[in-house]
Amino acid sequence: MVEASRGTGDFAVEAAQVGLSMAPGGAAVGASMASLWRNTNFIVDGKASAPGAGGGGFELDADTAEGLYREAADLAWELDRQVFEADRLRETRPPAEDPASIGFNNVGNQAFDSGAQHVRAEADFYRGLAFALGKALGMYQDSDDEAERDVSTSGGEADSGGGFI
Repeated sequence: MVEASRGTGDFAVEAAQVGLSMAPGGAAVGASMASLWRNTNFIVDGKASAPGAGGGGFELDADTAEGLYREAADLAWELDRQVFEADRLRETRPPAEDPASIGFNNVGNQAFDSGAQHVRAEADFYRGLAFALGKALGMYQDSDDEAERDVSTSGGEADSGGGFI
């Protein structure tokens, strides 16, 4: 404390760095948020996105899944824009080149860095959700297309050589 009171700012900056490294939105949190939805089973109109996954999943109709996908993708895009703005705040310069201003500015920049990491983790969360929902919707649409081909083939449409039902 004596060191900080003399204006060097070293103690205050180190204390802030330790505190912020453990705060929500740190580097480890961002990495885990991106993969949170990777093994989640979304069941869209009865079709599972991860059929072998144990423990159930989220069961949705196609319209709800598409709405959630669009919402998650939009949120990820908006949060990416906010990450850009938050990163710019880290470039804040002190109002003067005296030790107190520099020390205070360094602590503020650490807070801005923590905020940017947190917003980045939120963007990763929604991007991962959008990816998982998109995968589920793709599987739903693929199985729907396959069923349509099967009906067409068995119904003799499009010269497929299939018989009539």
